[in-house]
Amino acid sequence: MHLDTAVKPLAEVAIPDALLHTVSQRANDIDSGKYVTRDIFPALANAGLVDLGAPFNAANKLVHQAGVLHDLAERSLSVAFALWGHRMAIEYLTITGGAFAETLLPQLRAGTTPGVSAMAPGFKNFAGAGDLGLWLQYDDDGSLRLSGRLDWASNLYSDAMVVAPAYGPKNASGSRQKVIIAFPLNAPGITVGPQLDLLALQGTASTFVTIDDVVIDEQHILTDNFDAFIQRARPTLSTLQSSFCLGLATASYQQAHHNATGLNAVFSPQIQKLGEQLATAKQHLSDLAHRVATDNPPHPKQLLSLRVEAGRLAADLATLELKTAGGKGYVTTSDTNRRYREATFIPVQSPSEAQLQWELDRS
Repeated sequence: MHLDTAVKPLAEVAIPDALLHTVSQRANDIDSGKYVTRDIFPALANAGLVDLGAPFNAANKLVHQAGVLHDLAERSLSVAFALWGHRMAIEYLTITGGAFAETLLPQLRAGTTPGVSAMAPGFKNFAGAGDLGLWLQYDDDGSLRLSGRLDWASNLYSDAMVVAPAYGPKNASGSRQKVIIAFPLNAPGITVGPQLDLLALQGTASTFVTIDDVVIDEQHILTDNFDAFIQRARPTLSTLQSSFCLGLATASYQQAHHNATGLNAVFSPQIQKLGEQLATAKQHLSDLAHRVATDNPPHPKQLLSLRVEAGRLAADLATLELKTAGGKGYVTTSDTNRRYREATFIPVQSPSEAQLQWELDRS
């Protein structure tokens, strides 16, 4: 297979060369936490690259947003991952609509207010594998209050806006309805955990959050139609996650292909086989993305399977890149080492490979 087949862009998107150069130049500083990913959001927004296809594959542009994430992940998975979280917050708010959501969207679309996708417990709960971790209740004074914990989220900057699932207040029968809420991260009663020394993604402001009796206005409840919301949001989530996995896989494939000379030529058959799988996965993603929110939508199992495949390609190709790089691959400031560490994150990112495989086995 010719090299160009596997490294072909996922979609033709006009990312300014200067912006791509900036991401490449700052990748290692982001990896070490010297530079944070949110600083790139305004430039991406100015180029019209943060809300393509929102919501539901609007104007058939979801594949273009996937292409943006793919191309960024070739240079820095941290940037692509952070943008994915921000983009999903935009997706959630545009899905629900409403006056409160409309007041938030301009700042998110401009990249000035970071968006936090804290929906992992919601997707897990929908699959039948976990609790939401947050709950609402009425205080004695009639105010609505939120408590609980987010075990993991990213883009946790003080001025960020969070979208998350929660259990609503108890009704007359003592049961709770599941809802989707939005709230500012700087609200009194919210404590963001300490900065963690991460194996990768150091510049993505990722940690845990504790929430203690935070006052929530009724308008912060975006929707109480929990199941329908999850079903409508997940195709976009899965598509965009797969795209940045394939972007990382592409960068590792290209470098492994370059390294496969001399003794490393013994790895050429493996590299070629994975390259063929990579090219096929890209075409599959493009096809599925075009079908989101059409009369012929992709089946959830197709999206889950692609997400698993994309993650495994990233891991396998990052490992091959490391094998062919020699000792320099073990220098933590090298691009090869960074990509290898980035790839180790993908199997545990929610939905984790374990959850995805569990869902596929059940289906």
